[in-house]
Amino acid sequence: MLSGLRALDLTGETGFLCGKLLARFGIDVLKIEKPGGDPARQRGPFYKDTPDPEKSLYWFAFNESKRGITLDIETAEGQELFRKLVKTADFVIESFYPGYMESLGLDYSRLSAIRPGLIMASITPFGQTGPYRDYKGTDIVIMATGGVMSLTGKPDGIPCRLSPEHAYCLGGTYAAVAVLTACYYRQRTGEGQYIDVALSECAVRENYSEVPVSWKFGHYTAGRHGDIMFRYGVNTRTIWPCKDGHVTWTLFGGTIGATENKALTKWLEEEGLLGDLKWGFDGITQAEIDRIEKPVFELLVRYTKKEIEDESMKRGLRISAVSDVKDLTESAQLKFRGYWKDIEHPELGCKITYPGHLYISNQDDAAPLSRAPLIGEHNKAIYEDELGIDSRTLANLKEKGVI
Repeated sequence: MLSGLRALDLTGETGFLCGKLLARFGIDVLKIEKPGGDPARQRGPFYKDTPDPEKSLYWFAFNESKRGITLDIETAEGQELFRKLVKTADFVIESFYPGYMESLGLDYSRLSAIRPGLIMASITPFGQTGPYRDYKGTDIVIMATGGVMSLTGKPDGIPCRLSPEHAYCLGGTYAAVAVLTACYYRQRTGEGQYIDVALSECAVRENYSEVPVSWKFGHYTAGRHGDIMFRYGVNTRTIWPCKDGHVTWTLFGGTIGATENKALTKWLEEEGLLGDLKWGFDGITQAEIDRIEKPVFELLVRYTKKEIEDESMKRGLRISAVSDVKDLTESAQLKFRGYWKDIEHPELGCKITYPGHLYISNQDDAAPLSRAPLIGEHNKAIYEDELGIDSRTLANLKEKGVI
């Protein structure tokens, strides 16, 4: 969709997703690593549990669809090569600490003088300004300082982090959106932009309703609810065990409950679990909620996730399976839409299945284009074929550790 544009990707783990998303949109993303490879290549798990910088599944996941070159921008020759690359680029994305690019003479003011209209995005834990500017911040630090962890976990437990690296993915996504928005602006005006993305602010933005609703107007802290929904002074369960995992459902009154609870009553009656259960929601107490939920618990543990979903569809109930990775890879819906993509890994002699399209349109589907690059895989194509550097000079630069 955006073929013909190029991005130079200097990011580490905090910004990998930004480059990946740009690549999915058709932009030629050059992942620039130090000679020897990015430190993230040492992150497991590894293909067939063999530790190897060329077999990191983490690296595969976040750098597919990019091309890769090696370059040490801390050397004078490396900086000169980078400036030559900037002349061919539309975007530069980086995630170094504030001031690092300026210390190398590669800050936005200098680079945009070389390439007018350049768009550059910096992704850092706390942004380029403010009292936290120079603070370090991993994903768990960002999720903690951003307030998300205060809302995650059980009511009587401690704050919990989300298992995936959520803050890094938020930052990469917001950066990609900002870059593409700036690209649209450049098409209209010819002007480039410098974009400052703070991971901490991306995390704060996850508290969409808590700040304006709970705190600003309700004057209370939302807190953690885990598998419980708190409404109108009572708790209702949202996650339920079943024979092979968990499903999600919660008890409702009002118009929604009027229809659904009849269907659930019929199911309970067929299973011999209804007893003297009666539904009533005017001034309902927690004891009554617990009494209603008890037979529902006994019902759901009799069935598998698939059986419950099938019955729910048939009866008009809002009960859904809590999918695990196995469920996702076997999903009939995802298979029908061709979501999962097998990408060739010639160096491994196999194909690996990747998450697929970002969307489907009548023009494109933003699916994975290729596996992640090997260390310096495209050095010859970029340095020799594009920039015209002869093989002898390249060999010399490699010997000196520049590429």
